[in-house]
Amino acid sequence: MRDFATRDDGGRVIIWAVLVFALTFAGALLLTVGGLNLDQPPRAASMLPLFIACIFLTAYAPTLAALLVAVRSGGVGTLLRQVATWRVGLGWYGVVLVGPIVLFVVTDLIYAVSGGVQPAAWVAIPSSLAFVGPLVAGSLGEEPGWRGFAQPRLQTRYSALRASIIVGIIWGTWHLWPAMLPGGLADLTIPDLAQTYIRLISTAIIYAWIYNSTNGSLFLVMVAHAGHNLATELVPIPAAGAPVVPVIVALLYLAVATAVVLIAGPRTLSRPLARTWSGTRRV
Repeated sequence: MRDFATRDDGGRVIIWAVLVFALTFAGALLLTVGGLNLDQPPRAASMLPLFIACIFLTAYAPTLAALLVAVRSGGVGTLLRQVATWRVGLGWYGVVLVGPIVLFVVTDLIYAVSGGVQPAAWVAIPSSLAFVGPLVAGSLGEEPGWRGFAQPRLQTRYSALRASIIVGIIWGTWHLWPAMLPGGLADLTIPDLAQTYIRLISTAIIYAWIYNSTNGSLFLVMVAHAGHNLATELVPIPAAGAPVVPVIVALLYLAVATAVVLIAGPRTLSRPLARTWSGTRRV
């Protein structure tokens, strides 16, 4: 992994985290003041630009905050160059794109075998392209912040595992912002909170392993994030399983993250499969 972070970056990570939540809160506040609902675009055409701007501000807050801090410290080019690290071997692309689909299919299988309703189809093509926006926002709007900015800087002070857990906690907390708004996360329960943090902390560990094992390929992590979001669209969840299936997904991600830590080691989360799949130099 490229060693562009320094031990002086701890303060920058704190500033970045504050900016992430400040930008998110600003977007959510504007949506609330404007009387807008996350479930549907505004009927009045005059309110549509405000709606789009607020959604962009909240969904892209991690990346926007990273860019703002990087501009201040003169590190924009270094941050963006990580996206250019895409030559990592086809094996990695297979893992990040096919892996989430397999995980969701296994989730449905576990749910069905344990007495739940079997899905009408194990894999289905989405009927519309409405998922493309969230697909792009998850990758481009978040990953330059989580993995491109925070992860390598935290790793100058902590082990890769501890750094990824910190990122995962921030990530999980940030993901709850729709709960503040009409049409957002209604009736948020303790199990909802638990599965959110378990899944995102586990995913942060997995993505840190991908990032560290591919010489800092932010591009591949962005593809992995898109792969997860795409899997949620391709693998239908039985309506009756809505309260249970996310918990199974979270536990499966936890199992994968545990395997990663045991195999790659908590200090660097970077070996030994990188050479096997792509020939990438281990770090």
